[in-house]
Amino acid sequence: MTSLQEEFASYFAKYLETTHIEKPQFAKNFFADWLKILNPKGSKKPHVIQKYELCDFSPILKYLKEQQEKRKSRGKEEKTAEKKEKDRLKEIYGYATVDTRKETLGNWTIEPPGLFLGRGNHPKAGMIKHRVEPEDVTLNLSKGAKAPDAPEGHKWGSIVHDNTVAWIATWKENIKGDNKYVLFAPSSTIRSNKDREKFETARRLKNCVNKIRKQIEVDLTSKDEMIRQRATAVWIIDRLALRVGNEKNKEEEADTVGCCSLRVEHIKLHPPTTVEFEFLGKDSMKYHNSVQVEEQVFKNLQSFCKSKKPDEDIFDRLTVRSAWLLL
Repeated sequence: MTSLQEEFASYFAKYLETTHIEKPQFAKNFFADWLKILNPKGSKKPHVIQKYELCDFSPILKYLKEQQEKRKSRGKEEKTAEKKEKDRLKEIYGYATVDTRKETLGNWTIEPPGLFLGRGNHPKAGMIKHRVEPEDVTLNLSKGAKAPDAPEGHKWGSIVHDNTVAWIATWKENIKGDNKYVLFAPSSTIRSNKDREKFETARRLKNCVNKIRKQIEVDLTSKDEMIRQRATAVWIIDRLALRVGNEKNKEEEADTVGCCSLRVEHIKLHPPTTVEFEFLGKDSMKYHNSVQVEEQVFKNLQSFCKSKKPDEDIFDRLTVRSAWLLL
């Protein structure tokens, strides 16, 4: 194997004794991506490795464990030298000057290549995360500011001057096509001010939350089904502190839900007014709770679920945006 082919075989091998390997899609996704590296474009003949079942990654895992033990047994001088080198690099790349202030960056190192793990039963778990090269990175600097030196033999993808955003570098990862960013640390002035704005929004909410709740009570009995669905969803969010939830592509993302994306299969109705919730929430954390609800909320949920299949949305007239029009 080439060094690149062996590198990604090593990334897979280190998960052999973890729960990740128990996911059927993990090995399947890895091997499909690894085959592309084993058979790069222009290959004259297929690589000898063709079937996952015929591969034995355990010798690689054994080697990785041996290297880990060697690393643990390093002397004090070697560990101290490594720490000094990290501190030196952080001093160069771990800070930015904003309005004459030295601000700390939260994640000044780019994610290394490896395997995508995802949270919960993510359909893309096991896929290969490729190495991010400097040519893939866009820097966001002040006009006239000197860009940090790119690694030898490389250059930055582009340099922009946008003072309306809070990132100083961005690149696109290959698994979901999402943009990744180098952002400021939570302790920085920029992040602190943003957090303060969120708290101020919460403070303003207390001045009108009673008015909102009264409107919800009225809308629970509306003749317009969309308004009834909206009122029921906001009632649940208010009382149970569930997140709103977004529409998702189940084939691209883990099947997690919030209130507005609940399906019929996620609740059980127990008369007279008990609702049992069971679903995967944010970060694939399981939510299982039985609660007493108002009689009208129970009747509404019965109505919304009537004649629907288990995989259909409870709030099918509702979007995340429309849920908050009331506010």
